Amino acid sequence: MAVGIDVLRATSTIVTALANGATAIIPASSLGEARKIKRKNPAVLLAGEREGFKLPDFDLGNSPFEFFDVKGKEIVITTSNGTKLINFLKDSRYLYIASFLNISAVAMEIQKLEPSELGIGCAGSGGEVGLEDVLCAGALIKFLLSSNPDLELTDSALIALELFNRYGGEIEKTMSTIASHGRKLIMKGFEKDVHFCAKIDLFSTVPVYREGKIVRNDL
Repeated sequence: MAVGIDVLRATSTIVTALANGATAIIPASSLGEARKIKRKNPAVLLAGEREGFKLPDFDLGNSPFEFFDVKGKEIVITTSNGTKLINFLKDSRYLYIASFLNISAVAMEIQKLEPSELGIGCAGSGGEVGLEDVLCAGALIKFLLSSNPDLELTDSALIALELFNRYGGEIEKTMSTIASHGRKLIMKGFEKDVHFCAKIDLFSTVPVYREGKIVRNDL
């Protein structure tokens, strides 16, 4: 079992889209793949970014605020980091998509299945570790430990937990002023996105990867 996290902004955007009624999200690893899917099925919305910004021929970018009016829509999305992570993890028996926006719902779903092993993938940015993703992983680990204190943690899981214990009380401030990717997004004009993605449990939606698409787990 695996969980994919890209707080700024892919997994936050995917959670927002499905919570607002999108029927499915198709994660594409490249611009070429995304455009090819769009050519084959013109009805899908084409979404994503490079260097943080929406592409000229795309319907949507990667801001959660663009995904409030997507009810009944199927969306193909490609981003600089998050969709690559999702496609890397796609062969997992179960693959859930998490963000701060739905962290408790994902944790509760994992608890139902009682996995013997759980891998948490953090997208980061440009090949570098993303503080916001590690904090989100730490939040998930802390939630799971609350019901099963005997969980065996790897060193990386312990680091994530320690960081969340240190910064978890000020997630929005940490993402805005300490996390490098958050600061870069703010410089590019996406301050609202950073603040939105720091909200805890705004949604109860649990996205799961199934046969090339991400859908709500209750479907």
